[in-house]
Amino acid sequence: MSDIAVESHRQSLHCGDELLSEFVDRLFAHLPRADQRSRSHEYVTGLLVTPGKKSLRRMAAAVSDSPHTSQALQQFVNVSPWDWRPVRHTLADWVERRRTTLTWSLGLCVIPKRGERSAGVHRRYATGTDRTVNCQLGIGLFLGSADVCVPVDWRLVLPGQWQTDEAWREAARITTDEAASTEGACALDLVRTQWRAAGRRAAPLVADLTEMPHDPSLLPGLAALGTGFVVRVTGDTAVYPSGGQYGPVAVSRLLRGTTPGPGSGVVLGPGGRGRSQVRTCGVRLTHGAAEVRRSPCGVIAEHPAGEQHAPRYFVTDLTHHRPGDVLALANTMHRTRATVRELQEHGGLLDFEGRSYPGWHHHMTLVAAAYAFSRLGAQTPVHETPRLVGPLTRPHRARVPAGTPPRPLRRPEMIPV
Repeated sequence: MSDIAVESHRQSLHCGDELLSEFVDRLFAHLPRADQRSRSHEYVTGLLVTPGKKSLRRMAAAVSDSPHTSQALQQFVNVSPWDWRPVRHTLADWVERRRTTLTWSLGLCVIPKRGERSAGVHRRYATGTDRTVNCQLGIGLFLGSADVCVPVDWRLVLPGQWQTDEAWREAARITTDEAASTEGACALDLVRTQWRAAGRRAAPLVADLTEMPHDPSLLPGLAALGTGFVVRVTGDTAVYPSGGQYGPVAVSRLLRGTTPGPGSGVVLGPGGRGRSQVRTCGVRLTHGAAEVRRSPCGVIAEHPAGEQHAPRYFVTDLTHHRPGDVLALANTMHRTRATVRELQEHGGLLDFEGRSYPGWHHHMTLVAAAYAFSRLGAQTPVHETPRLVGPLTRPHRARVPAGTPPRPLRRPEMIPV
């Protein structure tokens, strides 16, 4: 990279800007050593200003004239034992203060890797490529507002031999408490962690599970948390019909064989574009012998009118809202996928140089921080304290008698579509 290119990118994003320094200082204030805090600033800045591949060497050249910076950044991200969890908690709080939270969403990130010893690497069929790749699989939790979708937490799937081979785990520095072996387990751990944080219970969760192997514990786990959720599932996902002991039944078969539920009919698409035929049905969510006894749940099938595509199926506990509004909420998932692509192509998400489990989490945390600043760094706080409000916020309410018609949402100007 030429000196002219480096200087151009330095100037374009104002490397020395007080806003960036204040942002990084706030996120990494818990780091005990001044050199660690200095490296965090250099790494985030490098992610922001380095064009193309964000290798350690290129980022070091973009932020410093010292020949030792590359090695210092390598030590910081791969060797230094700093805790990434407080950074992510502070990042979520920082983002919430700048945007009204409408949704939380789950996103998958396939990270191709060479070799087999990088933490969590396994063989996996990659949707869209029609081939099996050697990769890591990250699951991210994203905060969504009306105009941005920002990652604030991550999990790394540790399948197969990563659960049983102590030599592999020790070499990758995977601690004994890191045991999430499936996408569903990682996703549920992400949601549980964030919803335990004060003030993060009002926004519903949106997810597309059609690219994940079915985990029978995930949907009951979400329902038990009572967070409010709408997730897209495949037609062969098993559920239990409500009001009886039958099941399990695939959602596609269930909806074909039952009387249409409340809200079934023709609904307008997002923003009033197009029409879809929808059918609804109440379901029970169980895991093993235990039934989840929280909010009632339902399935929505959506079939766009005049299209030859197969129906889309959604499971939700937002059963007191109109299906069209729940579908509008589900359609915000495209923003999460767009953010993942942007991070892969331009944010350095694929450019981690290392094999260790802590190093992976350090890099993903720094990538999330850089992306958040790039989108919101110039924004002033809009809330003195985190305040989550939105069209599907579910305030406390008395039990609704059976047979009560669905309660309409506030009208859709606040629903991001």
